Amino acid sequence: MTINIKISPTAETQGPLEHQESIKVSLNMRKTLDGKIMIFDHMHFDIIVDTTKNKIITFPKNIMDEEVYDTQNKYFKHLHNEGIIQPESVKSGNVYASIEAKYPDAVDENTSSAQIILLSTKKFIEEQQPYFEAAEFIENEIEDQYVDPDDEDSTELGEVPQAPKKGSIGPHRIRRYLSGYGYY
Repeated sequence: MTINIKISPTAETQGPLEHQESIKVSLNMRKTLDGKIMIFDHMHFDIIVDTTKNKIITFPKNIMDEEVYDTQNKYFKHLHNEGIIQPESVKSGNVYASIEAKYPDAVDENTSSAQIILLSTKKFIEEQQPYFEAAEFIENEIEDQYVDPDDEDSTELGEVPQAPKKGSIGPHRIRRYLSGYGYY
């Protein structure tokens, strides 16, 4: 299900020479039965905008680590810098590794808080896009390097000759109980 949201400036905010433009926000999102907006575009976490309680909640996708927490922190700092959330309301949620924050209602009755949040979230995800692409590229390159190595990085079977001693550790140098300490 696609949700189309159109954000357009009002006549009061425009000057006489400005023309009306609508901003199109395209995100992978769904609306729940109780009216919450779920956004799934981010690589590390999902975002839920609860319009009834004026809350923004983030949930990690799979594994919680420092990278996910740092990215959640960056997201809420971005919202704070945009003037969307109340910085004193940022706290951990009741679900493991979730973070939530409250946002105020818009003073202007013609402005929708949810639309502003979606626009700012889209902006944040676009800023993070080069990081997503780099992480995906590195992951694919490492996988390709292991699965299909270059001729320079691989040897054919039998290409390396056998020898009785190879490397720096001799075949009879074993560390067993007490032998490593000179007792044996």
